[in-house]
Amino acid sequence: RKGTRYVVLFSMSFGDTIGGVIGDPLQHFMFKNVTANKAFNEESATIPGVMFAGYQGMFAVIAPALMTGAFADRMRLPAYVAFKILWMFLVYAPVCHWVWGGGWMAQMGCYDFAGGIVVHITSAFSALASLNIVGNRHVPEDDLEFLAPHNVPFVAL
Repeated sequence: RKGTRYVVLFSMSFGDTIGGVIGDPLQHFMFKNVTANKAFNEESATIPGVMFAGYQGMFAVIAPALMTGAFADRMRLPAYVAFKILWMFLVYAPVCHWVWGGGWMAQMGCYDFAGGIVVHITSAFSALASLNIVGNRHVPEDDLEFLAPHNVPFVAL
């Protein structure tokens, strides 16, 4: 999951806009032209590119983790991992580009300084939408181990 961020997702989020919808996936492919010696762009003139990418990577990791509680006892791990990877490509990267990467929302003057749109709104609505597909938990009444308390945030770690 982390590898896809460095290979192409950063570029899809912060590459030159393609129709205001998505960033150019090849512009920063494998962190091309993202270095520790120079700033990533004019807006972050004092922040090295690698530091900017790492900071943005933190948001990319936190956003799908916020959905973890919604999936407790509803998905197996392989399905959960596949969902998170697809979600990063289909939801996070485009919305991140729209707001922070120079996409159509940024061009309209939208500002999101704390990640409310990119992180919180996308993860919340994605959790609700996915629960409509996945459905209710199936709790066996006679399985005491299943009913024992467990720590959902540790699953994300």
